[in-house]
Order: sequence, then structure tokens, then C-alpha cells
Amino acid sequence: MIRVLLACLVLCAGGTAALAQQAGEAERRWFQVTLEPSFVTTQGAYVGGEIVLHIQFISSDPFKRVRLDLPAIEGVRSAVLARPHTRQVEVLDADGYSTLGSSKYSHETRLAIVPERSGTIVIPPITVTGISEPADRQSFEFTEIRPEEVIVVHPADPAFAGAAWIVSRDATMGEAWSHAISEIRNGDTVRRTVTLSVAGVTGDDLPELVLDPDDGHRVLSTEVSTRTEKTDLGFIAHLEQSWDIYVETEDVTHISGIRFPYWDPELGQPADVAVPPQRIEPLKRDAMALRQALREEALAGHRANRLGLIGVLSVPMAALTLAIGLLLWRALPGRADLRFWRASRREADPLEFYGSFLAWGRDTFGPHTTMGREEAQLLGARATDQVGRLHRSIFGPSGGSVQPSRLAATLILASRRLVMRRFLSALLPGMARFLFLR
Repeated sequence: MIRVLLACLVLCAGGTAALAQQAGEAERRWFQVTLEPSFVTTQGAYVGGEIVLHIQFISSDPFKRVRLDLPAIEGVRSAVLARPHTRQVEVLDADGYSTLGSSKYSHETRLAIVPERSGTIVIPPITVTGISEPADRQSFEFTEIRPEEVIVVHPADPAFAGAAWIVSRDATMGEAWSHAISEIRNGDTVRRTVTLSVAGVTGDDLPELVLDPDDGHRVLSTEVSTRTEKTDLGFIAHLEQSWDIYVETEDVTHISGIRFPYWDPELGQPADVAVPPQRIEPLKRDAMALRQALREEALAGHRANRLGLIGVLSVPMAALTLAIGLLLWRALPGRADLRFWRASRREADPLEFYGSFLAWGRDTFGPHTTMGREEAQLLGARATDQVGRLHRSIFGPSGGSVQPSRLAATLILASRRLVMRRFLSALLPGMARFLFLR
């Protein structure tokens, strides 16, 4: 009997220790799931109303490996705000203070879910598996499961009078005018720009704003642009819309206010943001100022046309100036011409002058060319006659006379003409294509 009692005491003590160990393990790892806005857990959500699901699995020990598995939620449109990741967090006590050893490890993710039908949505069980690495013992595998959660979803309220069903926790609207209201004149075109920010929706969800017409002005055009901002608290839609308004009266006119209705899910009632209407007393059109404005506009157009004409003409003028400069540069005597001219001015032996003549011919017609009758004919009749006289004076049986300076002047002038003709024959077709065919 005593042995049986002892065995029972041992078993009870072991069971108590196991329960204490399980309780201790539970205190070291836990789920923390929050919903924003927080009132959806008690009041429910609405069709089209965004819910931000912040899932955290917190552990006192670091993870060697961890995986979070959240099955698809039926009946909602979802988007990932923050992909699963691990970070260190500070866990606060009930009074909001950090305690000793409060640094924990959080594996977490954020989702934006938007109910698409009324009734209920079920957040299915969330499973986390991984390997924990405690500092005081060996690593071990774990699996934790958070039970499913049910959220009531209300339908769109039939009493809502807006053009589109928009559910938002907050919305703001502002406006700007291109003219001061007190300075608008009859005949002015003013631009009114309205900016709208709506939390919990995307830019694709927002309808265009409506500016109601009124007497005394006309809306000439409108422009709309939207963008979507992604934050940890969900999506924020931004809309900017502008109207160009032509004031066509000197009497008082009213430009309507602009209103954006939406549904406040916390209060469960309609809400709106708006910019007020504007009362405009147009100033009379100043005839002198109008004539001056028209005159300045005409002068500005004339200046623009003149500058455009100058710009158009500057290209061919620059090309023509460059061509003339190149032509003048080609017409100037070169170094070989100057050496030949100086040799003709010196009183030297005819054979020495003939050597200078041949050197000039090689510089002018090519290094392997001997200045003869064929080359002289390229320079014209006078040059051919002078070259013939030079050859007869040196190599002819009866001799002859030649004036070196006259010969040099004739040949240099003729060679410059030849260079210019060749340059123009190559340049003019290219300039014509550039100026007229480009």
C-alpha cells in the first residue's frame, strides 16, 4: 500500500513538472495578431472596407529556421504590405514599460484584405514551424498554430447616396486657384485644382470628382491623375483633379463646391469631405490693359518668328561662311609657292633655278611627278608657254631667255586657280545637298 502511494506521488510530481515545462514553453513563444481598424473585431467590417492584418510570432529565443503559413482567405481581395521577415522587438509590460529581458524575436508579415461579399470572413488557422536556438540548451523543432478567427462583414448601406461605394477610415481634401479670387476679371480663364487623399482604398477605386455647372462661367476642360501610396497601415489613394474655368460675365457668379462622400465604418454612417463654393465678383475688363496684352502677345509672336527665321538662316549662313573661309584659305600661296617665289627673285644659275622649279612641281603635283608639258597644260596656256621657254633656255640648241620671277608668278597663280577649281567642284555638290535636300 505504501509503495502504491509513493508511485502515485512520483507520477503526480512528474505530471506537474511536465505541465510547468509546457507552460514555460508557451510563455517563450506566442502569437500576436492585430487587426486595423481595431473595432472590426467587435463591430464587424464592411464590404469594400480595408482591414490590415498584422501577424507576429514572437519568441524569446532566436530562430534558426522559421516559416509562417497562412492559407488563402476566401471572399476577400488581398495584397501584401510587408513580406514575412524576422526582427528584434521590445515587449512592453501592462503599463507600457520595457522590462528586463524584454528583447524578443518577431517573425511577422502584414496583409491588406478587403471583403468582397457580406456575411462573414474566416481568417483560417495560422501555422508557424521552425527551429528554435535557445542559449541554454540544444536547438529543437517547434510547430505553433493559431486558431481561426471569424469577422462579420456588413453589406453596402442602401441609404448611401454617393456615386461609388467607398469605405474609408479617413479622408482629406484641399484646393488651389491659379488666380486670386478677388482679382478674377470677366474673360479670364482660371484653373481650380482639388487634391483628395483617402485612406484604405487605391487610386483605381476613386471616381472622378464632379463640378456642377452654373451661370456666368464655363468649364473648358478637366484633368485627373491618381496614385496609390502603400504604408504599414494600408493603402492611401491620392487624386488630383483640375478644371479650366472661363468666366464670361461681369455679374456675380458662383462656382460650386466639390463634395466627396464616403462611408465611415467606425460610426456606421455616411461622411464626406468638401471644398466650399466660391462667390466671384468679376472685375470689368480693362480695355487698355487688354489692348496692351494683345500688343505684347503680337510682339512676342513676332520676336519668336524673327528668332526662328534667324535660326533657320543661321545654318546655311554658317555653312556659306565656312565655305568662303576654306576657299580663301585654299587661294593663299603655300609654303612650296613661297619657296619657289623666293628662288625666282635670287640671281642664281639657271640650273639651280631649274632645280627649284622641279621641287615646286613635286610639291604641287606629287612627290613622284616630274614637272613637264602635261602638268603645265593643267595650269593653262600661259603656264605652258612659260614652261616651254624655260626648257628651251636650258636644253634647246639655240637657247633662249626666260624671266624667273614672271615664270614663278604665272605658275603660282595658275596652280592656285587649279586648286580652287578642284575644291569648288568637290564642295558645291555637298553644300547643295546639305542646304536643300536634308
